[in-house]
Amino acid sequence: MQYKIPMLFLCLLLFFSAAFADEGTTVCFEDFMANAENGVPMIRYTGRTKISMNMRSAADKESESLGILKEGDTVKIFGFDQVWLFCWDETVGIYYIGRHNVDDIQPVSPDIPPYGVIPNRFVASTAVETPLLSAPDTNAEILASYPADTRISFWHIVDGWAVVPYKRVVGYMYMGDMKDLTPVSPSVEYAQAGDILSAFTTFYSIKQTELNIGRMENLRVGSDYISKVYQPGESFSFNQVAGPYRKSRGYMDSPVLINGESVAGSGGGTCQVSTTLYNALLQLPDGITILYRHAHGPSGAAYAPHGVDAAVGRDLGGGNSIELDLRFRNDYDFPIALDCSVQNGALCICIRKAG
Repeated sequence: MQYKIPMLFLCLLLFFSAAFADEGTTVCFEDFMANAENGVPMIRYTGRTKISMNMRSAADKESESLGILKEGDTVKIFGFDQVWLFCWDETVGIYYIGRHNVDDIQPVSPDIPPYGVIPNRFVASTAVETPLLSAPDTNAEILASYPADTRISFWHIVDGWAVVPYKRVVGYMYMGDMKDLTPVSPSVEYAQAGDILSAFTTFYSIKQTELNIGRMENLRVGSDYISKVYQPGESFSFNQVAGPYRKSRGYMDSPVLINGESVAGSGGGTCQVSTTLYNALLQLPDGITILYRHAHGPSGAAYAPHGVDAAVGRDLGGGNSIELDLRFRNDYDFPIALDCSVQNGALCICIRKAG
């Protein structure tokens, strides 16, 4: 059954949805509402609920419930931020549910980008020691701080602030503290050799403990191995290019995440490299085919948005062994280059058009 929603009610709903969301959610919400018609969003995905839950009026678990979803219900999704899905129901209009409570999320047509993609539109470097703040306000909480010459990609520039996806929240950097601002090419067709086609950044701890020192080194080593040019039609396997993950290859002992549990192992940290790469690849659905990818577990890896992590490494072994790898194919008619940097707690991967 189709329901007609009074326009005044719909406008109020859109206003309150944006007003009660945090700044990062608002940026994503506005992006996905750009193609709305008469206030009705364009449905991009469908998913199935894993549990019974409330349909929230805002991206806040304490917000008003607009109704109840049962386990196994189909939901219509028009967008998302780091942790929330933006959904539409003909009866209540726009509502919000947690990303982790929905699975089997599929595009409604082949023209829709893969789920989880929030394009990074710019890459820049810090000009001075630059704080990453919880809000676009110099007095806001400092989430982290990055020394000069740290390369970081981000979604948008809003009122002089870079909007940065930081783990599963959103952070802000003052553009006056940034340099070498480079836009991601808005069109692959017109990109020149050396132009950035897509980019993504994840963040890591720089604590000087023995295991974390090993993890930071593994990020660098794994990134160095994959920083190459890949020809048209060439297939890539992270394990084949960056592995095996042995000390003889430069890897050190550090924590490894398997099925959501942290265990000690050689090469820990390489999954963050593969996950960062995966998020950059997902932004190029017309030229990159993902051949294989496996998540870490139901909760995914906390340094990336829910549902878009990519585990790599050795086979788990045993009777129910699972392959852990990230594989893709370059379907462009030109070579691409992976340009990786590991600096001061920021792992940035740019995919460039190669000559």
